[in-house]
Formats: sequence, C-alpha cells, structure tokens
Amino acid sequence: MLVLGILSAIAIPSFLGFRNAAFDKEAQASIDAAMIAARTYYEEHGDFNGTVRTSPVCNHTWAYLDQHLQKIEPNIDFIAPNDQSTGPRVVSIEANNTWNSNGENLGCQAFFATALSRSGTCWVGRITVEGQWLNEYGPYYDYAQIVVHGDKNSENASQVSLLDAPLNGNAFAAFKPQSSGADQDAIANESLAVAKSYCQAQWCLIDGEFIPGFISFKDYYDSWRNVTPGTPTTR
Repeated sequence: MLVLGILSAIAIPSFLGFRNAAFDKEAQASIDAAMIAARTYYEEHGDFNGTVRTSPVCNHTWAYLDQHLQKIEPNIDFIAPNDQSTGPRVVSIEANNTWNSNGENLGCQAFFATALSRSGTCWVGRITVEGQWLNEYGPYYDYAQIVVHGDKNSENASQVSLLDAPLNGNAFAAFKPQSSGADQDAIANESLAVAKSYCQAQWCLIDGEFIPGFISFKDYYDSWRNVTPGTPTTR
C-alpha cells in the first residue's frame, strides 16, 4: 500500500500535467484557426471592420465580423467580444483601431481572440497589422504601445533578447486561476469562475497595468511556447 501510495503521488500530478497541456493546445489551436480566418478576411477587405465601411474606424464595431469569420472557418464558433468563451471551440473576438507614432488613427488594424481551455486557462491571440499604439493616448502614455516579449537568450551574450520590442504581427497571451473552485480558502477573484468571466475579447482592450485582472497590452509574447499565464486579480 505504501508503494502504491508513493507511485500515485508521482503519477497523478504527471498525468494531470499532460492532460492540461493537451487541453491548452486544443484552445490554442482554435485561436490559431481564428487568426488565420481573420488574416484571410483582412487580405480581402483591408481591415478587420466587419460592418459596412462608411469609415475606416472600428470604434469597437465588431458587429458581423463574427459572421464573416464563421463562413471562413466553420469549425469554430465565433462569438461577440462581450460574450464569454465557454470552451476551446468557442472563440470571442474583437477588432480595434491602432494609432501611429504621431497619434493618427490608422483604422481597424487590430484583432483579438480568446478561448477558454478545459484546464481553466484563458488563451488569447492578437494580430496588429500596423501601428504603434492600441489607443489614442499612446503618444502621451507608453502603456498602450504595441509590444511583445520574446525568448530571453541566456546562453549567448552576443545575441540580444527580444523584450518589450515594438512589433506588429501575431502575439499571444493567457491568464489562469491560481486557486481551485473547490478550495474554501480560495480568494474569490482568483477562482475558476472569475477566470472564465474574463475570457472575453473585450477585456483585451483594457490595460492591465491600471486595472489588474485584465491582460496588459505588454503581456503578449511572440509564440505560445513563451506565454506565461498571468493571474486575474482585482483591486
């Protein structure tokens, strides 16, 4: 019995780790598919604006973009930015304007997608085609700068690591609960329920440096491998 207990203590955490990794890859694959669909839409229309284009400005008018992407990628259930992702195949999306270094609005050049893994982690993908800032205050406050984190090279000092570098293209982020919902001592704002409630694309447009609990504009990485899931918290 003692031997079985020791083996169980070793095997169960390993099994859960492998299982959660598989769950996470499932959600990440849906985000990747959503981003490919969004790129396809962009190549045809020149922006991520899903409405009638009387103006190049998004103003968060995600309306109909989900329907367009649904036709391009029918295997994903695309939902509105203020709807929660309820699983790895349900992707909440949002489009947004970007601004150049002079504070000029470049139109609907940013796209966000979120999907909830069965592990409880909410995975996020972002596309920025052009621009330096994610809101109009960017030229005055650097917190809205479009940046990504990359690998930190600790083996070759002659190579510079990609950290806080302005970069357009694909970027990735995530957050997860730190306490089990069954944990009676769990802090309420670290529960699985709260992590789920944040798994909406609209929260990607609120900077986490000022409103903890949301993904900061600077909490994006250049690949899924590099993402360090943050913790949803509130003041």
